[in-house]
Order: sequence, then structure tokens, then C-alpha cells
Amino acid sequence: MGKIYDSRVKGVARMLLLKYGNLFSDDFYANKQALRKIAVFQSKKLLNRVAGYITSVKSSEVGKQQEEVVEVGEE
Repeated sequence: MGKIYDSRVKGVARMLLLKYGNLFSDDFYANKQALRKIAVFQSKKLLNRVAGYITSVKSSEVGKQQEEVVEVGEE
């Protein structure tokens, strides 16, 4: 069973990634700390979900970059 994020989580995360994309990484706990510094969340659950979604987006970006490096190295 995969992770399913609602539109509120995705919307907030995408907005924050556009504005503060360089502050986030593929580490969940570091992303939570960054979110606490730049935004105020009404609930801990929402904070964790946004941090988790940002983590998954960033980790998929890292994976895509590594695939590109491998493809270039094969040529």
C-alpha cells in the first residue's frame, strides 16, 4: 500500500518547494526542522505529512539525477 497525500498537503509542499527548495533535502528530520523555521502549522500531523511529502519528492529527484549520471557514464 502506497502513500496517498491529499491536495492540501501537496499544495502546501509544492508552494514551499518553489519558494524554499534549497532548504530541503531527502532527510525527513532535517525537513521537519526547516519547516518549523519557515512555516507555522496548526497540527503536528500536517507538519509531518508535508515533511514526508517533501522528502519523497526530494528523494525521487536524487534518484533521477543518479540515473542520469549512470546513463551518461555508460556511453
